[in-house]
Amino acid sequence: MASRSKKDAPEVAASQSMTQVQKAVASMDKGERERKSDEVVKYILIMDQKKIPIKKLDINKNVLKEHSKTFPVIIAEATKKLSTVFGLELKELEEKHRGSYILLNKLDTDAENNHLEWSPEDDSKMGLVTVVLSLIFMNGNVMQDGPLWNALKKLGVDPEQPHELFGDVKKLITQEFVRQCYLEIVRQPNTDPPVSEFKWGQRAKLEISKRHILDFVSDIYGIEPSAWTSQWQDAQDTEEPEVSNNRSKT
Repeated sequence: MASRSKKDAPEVAASQSMTQVQKAVASMDKGERERKSDEVVKYILIMDQKKIPIKKLDINKNVLKEHSKTFPVIIAEATKKLSTVFGLELKELEEKHRGSYILLNKLDTDAENNHLEWSPEDDSKMGLVTVVLSLIFMNGNVMQDGPLWNALKKLGVDPEQPHELFGDVKKLITQEFVRQCYLEIVRQPNTDPPVSEFKWGQRAKLEISKRHILDFVSDIYGIEPSAWTSQWQDAQDTEEPEVSNNRSKT
C-alpha cells in the first residue's frame, strides 16, 4: 500500500480534527449545547465592553472548559445568535492576533439606530480615537510619535500633561488603544532617541470607514472630501473591494 504524500498530511489532520469535534459535540445533549452557546454569547458581550480582543483560549478556559473541543461548533452557533439577536458580527482577527475575536456593529451607527450605548467616558475616548486615526490617515496612513504628539498638543491634548478626561494621554494611546487593536505601533530600529510609527490597527480597519474619517476632517476644514486627492483615492480604493464583495453576494 502506497504511503500518503506529505501534501496529503494537512487534509488527513483536518479530517481527524473534525472527527474529534464531532465526537465532542455528540457527547453533549441538546440542552447542554444550547446553554454553552448562550454562555459564550454572554461572555463575549461582557468582555467586549473593554474593547480588548477576546481570545479563544479564554473562551475555552472560562466558558467551555471540559467541552473545549466543541469550540468550532459552539462558536459558530454563538456567532449566529450574536448576528440575529443583537445585530453584531463576531470577527476573528488575523496575523499576530489570530485566535482572538472582536464584535462589529452590523447596524447603522447613527444616534437613533445604535443599540449599543457608551458611557460618557467611553464616548470621549472614542472621540480621541477618531482624532488620532484621522491624523494618521491624513498623514499617509503612518505617523511617527513626535509629529503625532505635537499635533495633539495643538488640538489642546498635551500627552505630557494629565488630562481632565483622559488622564495619562500617552499611556491611553500607546497601551489601551493598542490593546484594543485601534492602533498598531512599529518600533523603528537603530534610532536614537527611539522612534515609533503609528498605524491603524485591525479593529480600526474593520470598524471605521476611511471615507467617514475623510468626511469628518473635511467638515472641520469646510471643504469637499475630494479636495484631498490622495486621501480621497485611498478611501475609494479601500471601500471598492467591499462593495464588489457585497454585490457578488446578491
